[in-house]
Amino acid sequence: MTAASTQFAALLGPAVGGLLIAGPGLAVCYAVDAVGFLVFSAALLFVRPLPPAAPDTAPDAAPNKGVRQAFTSVADGLCYTRGHRLVVGLLLIDAAAMVFTMPQALYPVLADEQFGGGPGLVGLLYAAPALGALVGAATSGWTARAGGHALIGAVLLWGVSLTGFGLTSLLPLALVLLALAGLGDLISETLRSALLQHGTPDGLRGRVSSLWMVQATVSPALGNAVVGFLAELTSASAAVVTGEVVCVVATLAVAAAFPALRRATLAAPGE
Repeated sequence: MTAASTQFAALLGPAVGGLLIAGPGLAVCYAVDAVGFLVFSAALLFVRPLPPAAPDTAPDAAPNKGVRQAFTSVADGLCYTRGHRLVVGLLLIDAAAMVFTMPQALYPVLADEQFGGGPGLVGLLYAAPALGALVGAATSGWTARAGGHALIGAVLLWGVSLTGFGLTSLLPLALVLLALAGLGDLISETLRSALLQHGTPDGLRGRVSSLWMVQATVSPALGNAVVGFLAELTSASAAVVTGEVVCVVATLAVAAAFPALRRATLAAPGE
């Protein structure tokens, strides 16, 4: 449900934003955005607060105990990650899917140079992956019995689809390819998260998941920066194609180097 609602917002927001910019103008678009923030911020006032956790009353509760515990927890998570081939493989395939392969920063340039459109078309480019991801979220029940092979296939679908997007100048085909990329991204994200939690002990799950969240936050931003730099050196379409070829090659390399990733499964024993 969370994935579906997130992708629905990602689908509707850019499309409406593009229409507002192309129609009433940028100022109206920002005004609608500001009103939306105000409405949903006010809605938070009606959310009941969670009760605070019981304070630590142990005799050794020194002022800096929390800091020491935080560093110890991070160190424990890093040590477990370093020695667990499945977790390392999941983190590396996530990096392969994100670094060099985030074309969102180039959508305005591509809309103008490759497809000859304006703000409305930019909104469609941003919305198309969300449409594919929404379809993926609505049909993702099968992932409960999937595993590493499905994850590798989903990342390859992301990379191959975006390679085709960078090569084509046909807008309908480009939108279909972006939707397929969004589908692959949603499935791969779902499986990465599920396999990570499935393969991590309860006592370390929060710490290991936090490391994955850091990477999941940093990698897309880094990917957009790298693709933008490549576009400065070559062109927007060449940067997209180059990045996605790197994604496909890196994904295949990670899959070959980590058998534990290929063998991983969410299916119950005997299924």
